[in-house]
Amino acid sequence: MSQTISQNYDELLDEAAGWIARLRSDQVTARDKQDFSRWLNQSDEHCRAFDDMSSSWEATATAAYLPDVESQMQLQTPATPSVEEPQTSGWFSSWSGWQSGLAMACIAGVIALVTLLPGTPDIRVDSYSTGAGEQRQITLADGSIIDLNTRSHLQVSFSEDQRQLRLLRGEAYFQVAKDRERPFVVDVGAGTVTAVGTAFNIHRHITETLVVVTEGIVQLREQTDASTPNPSSERLIANQEASFGKRGLTEIRSSRTQAALAWREKTLIFNQSPLTEAVAELNRYLELPVNLDDESLRDLRVSGTFSVAAPAETLDALMASFDLSLDQQRLYRNISETP
Repeated sequence: MSQTISQNYDELLDEAAGWIARLRSDQVTARDKQDFSRWLNQSDEHCRAFDDMSSSWEATATAAYLPDVESQMQLQTPATPSVEEPQTSGWFSSWSGWQSGLAMACIAGVIALVTLLPGTPDIRVDSYSTGAGEQRQITLADGSIIDLNTRSHLQVSFSEDQRQLRLLRGEAYFQVAKDRERPFVVDVGAGTVTAVGTAFNIHRHITETLVVVTEGIVQLREQTDASTPNPSSERLIANQEASFGKRGLTEIRSSRTQAALAWREKTLIFNQSPLTEAVAELNRYLELPVNLDDESLRDLRVSGTFSVAAPAETLDALMASFDLSLDQQRLYRNISETP
């Protein structure tokens, strides 16, 4: 089973490599761009494959991993002068000059792609991502600043009359530059978060998306589709929060701002939180996530401030506090010898 999963993911990596080359070539068409948008949004695995391939290019500064793009994507390469090229082994040997140059152009794990969004003219889409335990700060063309937390993926597309972003997974803190002519809209799947000049945090959990406002005002609106013909809308001010959940928007409540933004200081704050939630949060920073393999652990509560600068050490501290052991990435409670 694991071999099959690995093979499937390898295929996604090959597809991601092909898309990177295809979209940055001079031969790209509007249909190519539409097809790529559909491919990327099929699943989180597609996004992760795209992120991993981008990181691979950054690490090697070549595209030696890529399959033969010409045959896989059925693209015609532009005519090149007849110049004898040095012999190179592997896939790279079949590359033309423009293909190898393309690989060298991919830097810092950020791939700027030109995608055609449905119903719009050509709009440049910049894609940003982070790995386990990684955090990064991004300054956008309009002066807005974004702090991107661990295991996150963000797309940004600006034009003369719009600022559109998509948080595909993870968490980000937005400090938005004022521009009344171009509202700042973040799509989180279940709805949108709109601001003009403000600051707020968005965290896409598995079952809900939490929005916490620290400055100004933001507008939350459910996504319009067949199931929500009359989407709800809420306006949040500083120190308020609300969530997009399975049943739509929740009621507005006072935010726990310090806890929500603690990650920016590389810490996690828990106040009588279930151990399951604490471990789920810590998993975002661990290279190898752990599972709770003991039903009795679900009643345990965690309080305190924990560092994510060294997540493995934090996990050790939690294990020691609750007398837990780790076996093949599964947490379980030690059996007491006391009768």
